[in-house]
Amino acid sequence: MKKTVLRLTAGIAVALAVIFLYALAHEGGHALMVLLLGGQVTNFQVNFLRHPPQISYTGVSDPLHRALVSLAGPVLPLLLIPPATLVLRRTGSVPVKGALLLLLLALLSTTLTSAAVSLGCGLGGSQPSEDLAKFLRYSGANPFAVAAGFCVLFALSFLLAWKVGRVPAAAASVAAALRGSPQEGRQPLAARTAAAAVLLAVFAAAFSQVIGWPGSSQGEPPHHTKLEIDLAELGPGEAFYTFHVQEPTSYDFVYRVAARSEVKLRLVNLQGEPFAHSGQSSLILFQGTRSPSLSYFMGFTLLEGEYALEISPDSRGSLQVYIDSRPADPVALGYLELIQAVSAGTFTAESYQEEGYELVFQGQLPEGENQLLIEVPGGSGLKISAFAVGEGEVELYYSAGGSADTILQGSKATIGRWLEAHGGRGELRASVRGAPVTLFIYLSRN
Repeated sequence: MKKTVLRLTAGIAVALAVIFLYALAHEGGHALMVLLLGGQVTNFQVNFLRHPPQISYTGVSDPLHRALVSLAGPVLPLLLIPPATLVLRRTGSVPVKGALLLLLLALLSTTLTSAAVSLGCGLGGSQPSEDLAKFLRYSGANPFAVAAGFCVLFALSFLLAWKVGRVPAAAASVAAALRGSPQEGRQPLAARTAAAAVLLAVFAAAFSQVIGWPGSSQGEPPHHTKLEIDLAELGPGEAFYTFHVQEPTSYDFVYRVAARSEVKLRLVNLQGEPFAHSGQSSLILFQGTRSPSLSYFMGFTLLEGEYALEISPDSRGSLQVYIDSRPADPVALGYLELIQAVSAGTFTAESYQEEGYELVFQGQLPEGENQLLIEVPGGSGLKISAFAVGEGEVELYYSAGGSADTILQGSKATIGRWLEAHGGRGELRASVRGAPVTLFIYLSRN
């Protein structure tokens, strides 16, 4: 009995050590790529017993560079597979064999999980905060080609571990040691059982990422500020975060709302200065009753001034907000000029020439409610830019999967707005009040 307890304790200790090693390698891959690209790591956590492993960083704003940071987490740890395989082949220590088998299991699971997440992105069923989902979003790579590449990598790694590392024999010896009966005659059956368990665990881990089982890793977007708010603790219209902008700065606001009431999240200019694209001193980032996955409002340029994030009165639920910022580059300033052209009424269909975007709707809308504009195929990686020229007030929203995402409300322009992934088809609808407006809508699908 005492030996059994010791074996189980040793097994648990080895498993926890391997999990920690993998978490360290995964987050270390992200951090190493950030440093190689000239960024700074502001937070590095791998204590998985208290919270999910994660890093935060600043100084990396180029989309391709962010794609590399996202890819480094799942890919760089795979460099451990060849040395782990060679050590597994040569070692005679049962604890070392057990630890290496668990490490290989974790690495192979990651490879197949990456393929499954990429495939899920292509089919519109994966979480946008997954590392591979962020890589696909930032890089514009074909998700099916990426999934095929990871499948090939999984097959090669599995064959290397199986043939060179002699996984069946190693699994049999570990299983026999755990039973305390190392009979040679029982090794083939134990090897087959262990191999089947390995394959089952690999596929279960990958499948959980696609269907979103609890416990699957969600990660966090890049940020320098993270806010976790209990909405019930806020007063009516209370500003829960204020900040000062000294020079033109591009901001990314990423948020998740778990609401038990109608919630409106606003960005407000505290000096009362109107935003260039709306003519109003506030901007609605989110309005609705749910946001189960992360929502993105990225690349919004703010001029010098005092700003705040506010929540609507009597809101109930919780709110997470991740904020990242960087000096406005020439592209962001060019977008600001576009928005100013919208306000001046000089915007035309040729004014917006962003690569990858297609003009899918142009026309003057009369006053009226809930006007159907176009239908849009579902999926993931869908971004929208919309511009409304005219004196009227317009509300543009995207309806899909039983929920609606507000695109324009109290504003006349939005650029590069991400839409939540979904299956089936979606609809773009608009309501116009006060006077007719001319609407230009551009779509991009990575």
